[in-house]
Amino acid sequence: MTKMMDKSLMKGPNAMTRKKDGFQSEMLLVLQEQFVRDYAEHPLAGGLFVTDIGYFPHARHHYRERKEGCEAYILIFCSGGEGWVRIEDHPPQMVKKYDLLVIPANVPHAYGASDTLPWSIYWFHFRGDQAQHYIDLLPLSRSLLRLDAQDALRLTEWFQACYTLLSEKGYSLPHCLHANQFMGQILGMLALQRPSEADQLSNGYVEQSIRYMKQSIAENLSLAQLSEQANLSRSHYLSVFKSVTGQSPAHYFQQLKIQQACTYLDLTDWSIKEISGRVGFKDPLYFSRAFRKSIGVSPSTYREKMKG
Repeated sequence: MTKMMDKSLMKGPNAMTRKKDGFQSEMLLVLQEQFVRDYAEHPLAGGLFVTDIGYFPHARHHYRERKEGCEAYILIFCSGGEGWVRIEDHPPQMVKKYDLLVIPANVPHAYGASDTLPWSIYWFHFRGDQAQHYIDLLPLSRSLLRLDAQDALRLTEWFQACYTLLSEKGYSLPHCLHANQFMGQILGMLALQRPSEADQLSNGYVEQSIRYMKQSIAENLSLAQLSEQANLSRSHYLSVFKSVTGQSPAHYFQQLKIQQACTYLDLTDWSIKEISGRVGFKDPLYFSRAFRKSIGVSPSTYREKMKG
């Protein structure tokens, strides 16, 4: 942070000038609580929905503090200027152009614009049964994420579409669902952002290992073979693979085998015994058991079902 902002923060929130009125050309919409309750209970809307949405350009003296946190998750995207955020008792963080921050629900926080170069921010509050699952996918570093110019433009376009639907089309359920889909697109795009250098390295090891598995689908690769091919120790390889895929290498490899078996069942007239051998199962009975456990039906029943 700049020295000026550090001094401001050290004095405490009460020492800062607070903006009581709005900002020129701002956009602001807060859904009525009755609509929020209705959406939260609806099976199509309850997973993820906007409760508040807005845009504050050049928001000098913008400041918010919530000592008890907010019931909703808060996403703020800085399209220009600078600001700061403090979450719980962590030190304040500088927020610059193209930075995006996510504040978890029910967590104490404060944030505000720089005195010298006030930020312009797009923001929305969102809730729903799926909200935390979306947040878990985001490659956040202490709640912050930096976007490139292309993704920043895409985010603002989807934000504008979401805001327009909610502000101009009324509160009908179809319009609300459409608006929430734009928010879902934003969160989905953020989940694909470039990970940290360490994460990139881990992803590279795993992608290489998965390619090796696919090339060796008819074999039974051991953990020792897989870790050696990745040039990692067994324990490190196992840890990296599970952190990226959420599964052990053995389970992932078996799922690849079952997936390939499905392709053979769909596209060839090979016998189940032959397919079993082609995906590395020496015992057709064991293959059938593994297939049923994964797919839910036997190989022969799967083959009989019409696809497409």
